Amino acid sequence: MKTTLLPICLLLAAISVSAAQASPTPLRVVVKTAEPFAFEHNGDLTGYSVDLWKKVAEETGLSSETLIVSTVPELLGAVQNGSGDVGVGAISITPEREKVLDFSHPFYKSGLQVMARAKGEAGAFSAFRALWSRNVGEVVLVLLLAVFLVSHVLWVVERKINADSFPEGYVRGVWESTWWSIATLISGGCENKAPVGVAGRLVAVVWMLGGIGLTSYITATLASAMTVNTLSAEISGLSDLRGASVATIKGSSAESLLQRSGFNCVSYADVPAAADALHSGSVKAVVYDSPILRYYIAQNPSASFSLVGQPFDPQDYGFALPLGSPLRKEINAALLKLQVSGWIGELEKKWFETPDAE
Repeated sequence: MKTTLLPICLLLAAISVSAAQASPTPLRVVVKTAEPFAFEHNGDLTGYSVDLWKKVAEETGLSSETLIVSTVPELLGAVQNGSGDVGVGAISITPEREKVLDFSHPFYKSGLQVMARAKGEAGAFSAFRALWSRNVGEVVLVLLLAVFLVSHVLWVVERKINADSFPEGYVRGVWESTWWSIATLISGGCENKAPVGVAGRLVAVVWMLGGIGLTSYITATLASAMTVNTLSAEISGLSDLRGASVATIKGSSAESLLQRSGFNCVSYADVPAAADALHSGSVKAVVYDSPILRYYIAQNPSASFSLVGQPFDPQDYGFALPLGSPLRKEINAALLKLQVSGWIGELEKKWFETPDAE
């Protein structure tokens, strides 16, 4: 009887081993949502990092199950304590994090940037205010100087030979000469008076020809001032935020930088919450990852936000892994393969290339 049972037991053990090999334990993938890298759409998890992870899993033959967390510290903590095998999202690789975690090869270059309210005005009042600019002031000054000089030169050369049109008295003579200069500039001539001397007519010719160019320049400058987009950021960069409340995302590398640098940092769960605070005036700006802020602005044009200054604190995104993870080597191999094949380049076009750039 024992002899009969032994082969059966061995067969059952072999079947169990084969089943275990055929159905490996799914990896526990922890995801922190951050558009456009990881977010839910119509009940499905999608985004740049999510699509990339799915492709890596396909290339390596790994299966996975997903757990969504609300903050970056939750994701990093889950991966660090072993309750998660891979962290996916917009996860910056920093020296502090690399002390307690491993990371895959970087797959996206990022950096921090400032998002601020933009102010715009419309209507006749804003158009009138647009005229009070340095450029317009310079044009008006040049025009007044030109009229002043031409009027005096014309009066000097004409007052002796053409006193009817340009009286010899300084005040009256210069006044009439100024009238002629303005009328000629606007209409190309003055019907009731004209220079008769050679010198006076040469001055008139120069003024008429120069007036054409001057009039065109003045018209173009004024038109530009009237129609220019008055949308302008309230701040120009990070240095303008000293002493002001600055929003960022809780647990992010941006939060760490702002706190280390002594800024008055107010942390929110996600970009929409930070943007709401910016819109209400509770904070002066939002500092966070440049591609995520750029994507938010593109998706919410009515919010009237703009990015100001240049990106700073360059960062790389990667998949977070536990220290010494055996998955790191095969994940990196898959990432390199996808990079060389051009697949990652196509993925970037899918998520970051605007319609205007196509």
